[in-house]
Amino acid sequence: MSRENGFENKRVVIVGGSSGIGLAVAEQAASQGAKVVIASSNAERVQKAIKAVGGEAKGQAVDVSDEGAVETFFAGLGAFDHLVFTAGDSLHLHDLAATDLKQARRAFELRYWAALAAVKYGSPHIRTGGSIVLTTGIAGQRPHKGWVVAASVCGTIEALTRALAIELAPIRVNAVSPGVVKDQPLAEHECSRTGAPV
Repeated sequence: MSRENGFENKRVVIVGGSSGIGLAVAEQAASQGAKVVIASSNAERVQKAIKAVGGEAKGQAVDVSDEGAVETFFAGLGAFDHLVFTAGDSLHLHDLAATDLKQARRAFELRYWAALAAVKYGSPHIRTGGSIVLTTGIAGQRPHKGWVVAASVCGTIEALTRALAIELAPIRVNAVSPGVVKDQPLAEHECSRTGAPV
């Protein structure tokens, strides 16, 4: 999107923006004139991301699994234009019999409940013409053997996106569905470390 198409001086909040896809979004938005705010659980990575993005980028460490912390973050943020949610730990692929249900619940905690909290507390602050972008993945539509948890998480986010688009209109709500993402040293939120579908 060019500056003429709406990023110039827009405020973009990226939850999970300290590495991987989120960091790439932050860098691209900033390069097109956006004022970027990065939220992520690791304070050190947030500071590194701010330095990498440069310009007027700001950031804050936020435990996205803590609803109160998410509410406090958005309450202190003020108005903004676009919300991007890319947070979440790597998904591990296992056959159902070997699936660790505690680990599976953790995946939903970070990828679904944290996203829902971010939208709940962030959407009232989005200016007219703003948008929300969530991240899902190919597993929800084309699962393979061993992808039970990954497919469940991705399918849930797709359903959430459709419901939010209706409830929050005229705010635009979309989900980006990348394929397998190559491993990166700082990756914290995509499924790439295990070769899993995002």
